This record gives sequence, C-alpha cells and structure tokens, in this order.
Amino acid sequence: MDGSPLPTSAIPGPKRMSVVGGIWEQVKFDRDPVRYMYDLRSRYGDLTRFQTRAGTMLVAFGPEYNRQLHQETDLFHSRPFVLPGGLKTAQHRLRQSIFSLNEAEHKRMRHQLLPVFQRSRMDVHQHPIRGHVETALAAWRPGQVRDLHRDMHLMVWGVVRDLLYGLDDDTASEDLHHGMEHWMFQTFSPWVRAFPFNLPFTPYARMQLDARRLERKFLAIMRERRAGGCAGSDALSALLRFRTAEGKEVPVEELVGHALILFLVAYETTGNTLAWTLFLLSQFPQAQHDVLDELAAVGPNATYEQIDQLPALARVLKESTRLLPAVPYSRRLAARAGVFGRYEIPERTRVIFSHYMTHHMPEIYEHPERFAPARWDRIKPSPAEFLPFGAGPRTCLGSSLAQCIIKLAIAKILPRWKLDVVPHTRVDRLMGISLGPKHGIPVVLSKQDRDLRKSPVTGNIRDMVELDHPEPARRVRAAA
Repeated sequence: MDGSPLPTSAIPGPKRMSVVGGIWEQVKFDRDPVRYMYDLRSRYGDLTRFQTRAGTMLVAFGPEYNRQLHQETDLFHSRPFVLPGGLKTAQHRLRQSIFSLNEAEHKRMRHQLLPVFQRSRMDVHQHPIRGHVETALAAWRPGQVRDLHRDMHLMVWGVVRDLLYGLDDDTASEDLHHGMEHWMFQTFSPWVRAFPFNLPFTPYARMQLDARRLERKFLAIMRERRAGGCAGSDALSALLRFRTAEGKEVPVEELVGHALILFLVAYETTGNTLAWTLFLLSQFPQAQHDVLDELAAVGPNATYEQIDQLPALARVLKESTRLLPAVPYSRRLAARAGVFGRYEIPERTRVIFSHYMTHHMPEIYEHPERFAPARWDRIKPSPAEFLPFGAGPRTCLGSSLAQCIIKLAIAKILPRWKLDVVPHTRVDRLMGISLGPKHGIPVVLSKQDRDLRKSPVTGNIRDMVELDHPEPARRVRAAA
C-alpha cells in the first residue's frame, strides 16, 4: 500500500438501503441516538458509511475525526440541525442561525456577538443571575416535591430572557416559552423526520404551522426593538445591529432564525446541564460534601471570581459535562471533495460525530461511565477528547456564561437545600436540541443538613452513569 487515501466505498457499513430501510434507520436514530451510535460502533468500528438516496453519510467516532472536523472548517461545513420546511417557509427561515453559518459569514457573526459573552462580562452578569436564582428558590418549601429539571429550565429561561434578550415577563411570556419548546421537540420527533411531507393533519404540517406562529411572535419582538434603536448591550440588540459585508442593514426576516435558535440553545443546554449536575450531586454524596466544604469556606457572599476558582466544583462540572454532554452529537457537510482520515470523500458527504461517544471511550477515560470528579486531578484531555462546548473556531460562544449560571446556581442551592430524588424514579434520556431527562427529575426538598444519601433510580440513565459504584472514602479536611 502506497499510503494514498482509500475510496469512501472502502469504509465499512451496511449495504445500500431501500427507501423504507433508510426511513426505519432514521427513526431508530432519532428515537435514541446514544443507543444507535453504540450499536454502530460495536458492529463497524470508529467510521461507518451509509449510502442512501440522499448521498453518502458517515458516522465518525473519536478524537482524530473530531480534530479534523473542527479544524478544517473550509472543508467541513456546519449544517442546520432543524428540519427544512421548503424555501420561503417560516420553517426554512427559522432553521438559519449562527450555528449553520460557515467561514467568513460565521466569523463576522461571531465577532458581532462575542462582546456579550466575553469572560470579562461575567462580573456584571453575576448580579442579575443571582437575582433569578433567588426568585426561583423563593417558591421552594421543605417537604415539597418539585421537578428539578423544570425548575432549572425556567430559572435559566429567565436569565437568558433578561441578559441575552433584554425582555420582560410580558413579552417573553410562558406562552412564548411553551411555543418554543413545543416547536423544538417537533423538529426532533422521529415521526416528523420519518414522514417530512406537508400534508393535512400530519405531525410535519403541525410543525410548519407552529413555525409560522413562532416566527410572527419573534418578528414582532425584533421589529419593536429595532424601532427603538437597538442600543442595548444584550445579544438581541447586537444581532439587530448586524450589517452585511457591504454595510447594509440586514432585514429582520433574515435574522429571525438567528434570534430564535440562539435563545433556544442558550437555555436548553444550560438548563439541562445544571439539572444533570444537581442530579449527579444528589446521587454521589461524597462529591456533594466536597463542594459544600468549599462553599462554606468562601461564605455566602463570595464573588463569582471566588466561586469560579473552587477546584471541587470545577471537577464536578467537568465530570458532569463529560458524562452527560448537553449536545451528544453534531453534523457536518463536506463543502467539496476531500480526504477524511484515510479516505477520499465526495462533495456533500454528510458526517455525524459524537461528543458523547468520545467522552465515553475507555481508550481515553478509564471507567468512562463512572462519575469520578477526582480523575480531573490527573488527566488533561485535548480539545478533541473533551468537547462539551465544542472546539476550535466553533467553540460555543456562551460557554463562559453557561458555566457562570451553573456555578452560581449550585452555590446558592446546595448550602440551603438538600435534593433527594424521589425513590425509584425512572430517569430516561431525551434528545432535542440538547440531552435532557425525558420525564423530568422529581426531588423532595428539605433543609440542608448534610445527611446525604443517594436514592435508587431506574431508567437508561443507568446505561450512561454507574450509579451503584461506591464513592471513595471521604477526605478529612485539615483543621485550620
């Protein structure tokens, strides 16, 4: 062998599928991407090829593929993750966002929004974030059973509505929140994706109708803001000030998808990560004790700068986002013919790659399903091996803000409240824009007394996390 690339046809994978076979495989993937990807890797290895009527699709696992997909942005373009709806439809306009821009366009939009998300802004953002956490906790009472996932989502919704969009309760109402979530879950429904035809009374037609309603609401918000001068420091105002390369104002109809998808991604991913992290802390008392010790040492009035430097809290968040990354997989599209790994690929080859699968590779992480925050004292994975917020030029703009929200919320919640998951709760994964719990996480509230015990739970969370593995013995803190 002379070392030249191999043709795409040499990549292992199932034979060419019929239309029905392709639809069925898509349904299985959409119903549970995690299980489907594990099955693919066990059968075909780290690179799998499907040949369908739409062209070649590859599923790639591991850091070498991740590195190439993130670094060679001229070859591998990002794609909209929302279903198309036909040109000149609301669905088509809503799927266009910064996440589907590439090369110069992506760089210009990212530069426009970056000041809102810079790490230096967290000193300003921390005060309204604390206010939203306090507002959420004001309704909590000992003995209540609350849906932790729902509460954290609504709290983060308030932060995003305030800091990123500068909207009040009446404008960004519960009705708008419900409409956004309903539309999002429709776009990821396996039944909508399996039958993407705009026929009366079909799920796909209902999705199109909801897209039109949602677009009207967001356009009204954006037009009102632009009429007021959009001079604010929030992301919506910055987006509305965006200009073309020639310096012309961009119509709001071309920006509406950017506004909506950025809003959705910001609160979905952060809310899910916060809920998962609190769930894991409830299941692993030793890790919670370590975080509580640190928070007690800095006191209730610690600044975000102090909280951000706490090593046990940092380890917990890294381990949480490794085990349960907010975005389990992403997609790319080959903008031209090129080389991927050892193979030549044609133009418009579609590639799926997985943050989740990378984070669960035993070749990279020892006992990958084990919640072991202490591992971060001895490992330093590369950006292609640990990518909860992406990597390279497409690293998540909001990573600093997300971590700020999560750490400040934990610092407020844990010293006051003990969260005990209702025993025998079924916790299953659900994939929308982000990985979340399918039926929420019901918890019983009680005052924090540090008498911490894990609760038995069922569901496929047990496939993702070793919940029965004993924690290491508690480290005794030296006396001051």
